[in-house]
Amino acid sequence: MSSEIKLEANTGRDQGSRSSRRLRREDKIPAVVYGQGKDPLPVTLDRPKFRAALNAAGPNAVITLDVDGNDCLTIVKNMQRDPIANRVTHVDFMLIDIDQRLIVDVPITLTGDAVLVRQEGAVVQQQMMTLTVESPAGNIPQVFEADISEMSIENPIRVSDLEMGSGVVPQVEEDSLIAIGQRSRAAVAAEDAEGAEATEMAEGEEVSEVSTGSADDASDDAGEDS
Repeated sequence: MSSEIKLEANTGRDQGSRSSRRLRREDKIPAVVYGQGKDPLPVTLDRPKFRAALNAAGPNAVITLDVDGNDCLTIVKNMQRDPIANRVTHVDFMLIDIDQRLIVDVPITLTGDAVLVRQEGAVVQQQMMTLTVESPAGNIPQVFEADISEMSIENPIRVSDLEMGSGVVPQVEEDSLIAIGQRSRAAVAAEDAEGAEATEMAEGEEVSEVSTGSADDASDDAGEDS
């Protein structure tokens, strides 16, 4: 579940790309706080502290920003990253109330060993990587764990198999697929070949029985004529 943490955010930064580059060189992150009818407020974060906060609480955590001594309850709404270095370059914080209901995307991880799927000559295919839910701000799941230990080809994992938590409502149908067991092309081809071979053998036996029967009938007819 979401964990409330506190992070210092300083106001008074200059805006513009040159100022933002300077802040990043100083291991700072430019950010903005908005929402609840207030004007967007530019702030600056300490990069190591922000990274530690996210690592500890997750991307959907409720964060209390200490903005010049004033506590602001927020959630990270968007993060921009450098496409090469993968470093956070800008953060958008949205002001919230603790009882406010939010729409968020929660990652899904698969746990357990799908023994039955493997025995069926198939592999597990994850169809849904994140699940969009509506949740109270104070009870946002950080991750959904889907146990695949009992799944099989005929028994896939669906949204209804997840534990949602109090007040958490999925925004998709409950029978939506999360993970399925799928045979490889090689396994399907091998099964088709075995089926074709069995069919040919069965047809060969039928032909043999018909031929034998005809010969016996001809022999009986010859005996009666003599």
